[in-house]
This record gives sequence, C-alpha cells and structure tokens, in this order.
Amino acid sequence: MTRDWAEHRRISFLFDLFALGNRARGLLGQTMADAGLRPDEYAMYSAVLKAGPLTISELARMVGMPLTTVSDYVRSMTNRGHARRSRNPADSRSYLVSLTEDGVVAHRAARVSFADTINRIRKALAIPEQDLVRALRALDDAVRQVGEEPPGEDRRQQPAARGRT
Repeated sequence: MTRDWAEHRRISFLFDLFALGNRARGLLGQTMADAGLRPDEYAMYSAVLKAGPLTISELARMVGMPLTTVSDYVRSMTNRGHARRSRNPADSRSYLVSLTEDGVVAHRAARVSFADTINRIRKALAIPEQDLVRALRALDDAVRQVGEEPPGEDRRQQPAARGRT
C-alpha cells in the first residue's frame, strides 16, 4: 500500500523546507542536465553576477554556506576562467570575486534551462509569487536571528523566569 506523501507534511515547516529543497534540486538537476552548469553552480554564478564584485565572506553570508565551501566554488569558477579575483581596495587582506566574460556567457547559457523551469513553477503556484518571496524572506530572517543568538540556557524557560521578578 502506498501512502500519500501529503500526510507527512504535518511534521514541521522545517521538514517541508527540507523536502522541498530536495525536490527542487532534483527537478533543476534534470532540467539543467545539459546547461553547462549544475544548479548549485548556477546559483553561485547568479549571486556573483547580481551582487559582485564581492568578498568570499560576503558571498558566504549571501548564500548561507561556510567559507570553505564558498572558497571551493570560487576556486572552481576561477580554474574554469569564469571568475577573477582582484585585490579588495577596502581591505588589502581580502579579494573581490567577479565573473569574467566567459563566466557571464556560461551563466547566460544555463539561464535558458533555469528560466524555463522557474516559469513553469510560477504558473503552477497556488499563491502570488510576491507572497511566497515575502514568506521565504521572513523565514530566512528568523533562521538568521536564531542562528546569531548565543548558545545558552533553554529558551523555553525564559518567559516563566521573566514573570517571576
């Protein structure tokens, strides 16, 4: 007997996010198989193209990945001739990453497959895209806020402690 996956959606919204991320990666992996860039690479190129030039630290914060992982992506992009590093005029200890013309061309070629997929998803959305984006940004803000809190006492006990002044 096959169970309906929707009955498992009640686990938590973080579980839903986990499952959605896996489904989205799978779909983009299929639709971008011949695009020249993997979906994760396309995302990194997009970030550098949109926000660059930027430092590896800025890029890591933007995409929510560890510095070492982002450094690996940048190294790969640079080895392909798709990115360049230049001295950061604001801080000589760091460098700025930007796409080369070849990197922009590679991104543009991969964008065709990505655009087809995102447009198909947009048509299938049951809510307005701006509502979805607003909710995702609110979730990202909440996750960042909790991630920046210092580890310490159990947060569940704080409201009771405040009431006993």
